[in-house]
Amino acid sequence: MSQSPMDNTGINPTQVSFEEAGLDMATVARFVSAHNRKPGHVAFIGRADSQFAGNTKYLFLHVLEQEPELNATFVTLNQEVYSLLRDKGLPVAMYPETDALTALAEASCVVVNDFHYRTQLMHLFTNGAFVLQLWHGVGFKKIGFVEAETSEHMTPEKRDYLRDMYSGYDAVISTSPFYSRNLFATSFGAGEIWETGYPRNDVLLRQPSKLEFLGSDPKLCGRMRHIRTERRIGLYAPTFRDDGGDPFIHGVLDMDRLESFLAANAMTLFIKMHQFCNTYTLDESPYIQILPNSLDIYPMLSQVDFMITDYSSIYTDYLLLDRPVLFFPYDREDYAQRLREFQFDYDEMTPGPKCFSQESLQQALLEVAQGRDLHRVERRAALKRAFGHASPRSCAKVAAKLKLAALGQVHSPMGRAATG
Repeated sequence: MSQSPMDNTGINPTQVSFEEAGLDMATVARFVSAHNRKPGHVAFIGRADSQFAGNTKYLFLHVLEQEPELNATFVTLNQEVYSLLRDKGLPVAMYPETDALTALAEASCVVVNDFHYRTQLMHLFTNGAFVLQLWHGVGFKKIGFVEAETSEHMTPEKRDYLRDMYSGYDAVISTSPFYSRNLFATSFGAGEIWETGYPRNDVLLRQPSKLEFLGSDPKLCGRMRHIRTERRIGLYAPTFRDDGGDPFIHGVLDMDRLESFLAANAMTLFIKMHQFCNTYTLDESPYIQILPNSLDIYPMLSQVDFMITDYSSIYTDYLLLDRPVLFFPYDREDYAQRLREFQFDYDEMTPGPKCFSQESLQQALLEVAQGRDLHRVERRAALKRAFGHASPRSCAKVAAKLKLAALGQVHSPMGRAATG
């Protein structure tokens, strides 16, 4: 296995200075004052990793196809994403080019997936718009206000930063009453909580469209369908660690031994590292394959027969498919104490076997290979807690509320008018 440094193509969104953007405060003020916010105009801001994926991607595509009253623009810092969308004739703007600044300054609503835009100049062009925070996952870790107020190793500077970044949204979406009460109401400063489900999860429950494969890989999806006729397919999706560590740096997996096990048990394991992790490559193998960090895996999750993860919220979305999830939190004590504290009890929130070594992981995989599913009841209880019920209509639910805000038919809960 070979390793290369973190590979996030495009501009680092936290490193665009006034000088680099060719802007100064006076110029920004004049530009914004010269543009009125227009009813029906919506700007979608891509993720911190600048890839075309996540909730913003799926809601953006839905709005283009199903909400003709809205004028949507996807704002990106990534040249590859810009070219990808432009070549498909989709409305996209490259920040900080003038068309991107105009789209932001004229939007009655701005849709975001995280808060990287608030750490740079971009947020100056969103002041006065209705800001919808889609967020990017529900799980068990502390975030936002809860992290700021209850974490043991919290510096005053980080506490202030978290309070600021998680405040000031007009609405945030949630996936269930449980997460509305216990996560979004306690961790975010938002005027409203829209209990709609996550737009990205619609493709788990129906056939993805051609446009939804943008940023993904339809050929790989077809290959997975073929592999499933012969072997079970698994996805190993570990999350990133703030100290830069990962399972391969920590040396917790013997890849040769794992490959032999998978071959003997008719399995193929795809490994998808978090977009902020190191990039790895392996010699070609029919049993272990590493996917690009930047790949949007959601259009092909329906082809995955079982999942392995640690602390990533991707397992929560995967519950919608009611298939086995194996947990490999080999560094659980260190992770929870030093890197990310848990808001909810890990064992109660993770409906699957907990494996702390390669031996115990392979034993759990053997049960999957033999068709034994010992955690179905736990999974279904976790699904009900996280989503209530499975429905491929989250995009439509969010879009219906977004349209009302964008057309000025709802007052901004944060006291800002939705239109200029």
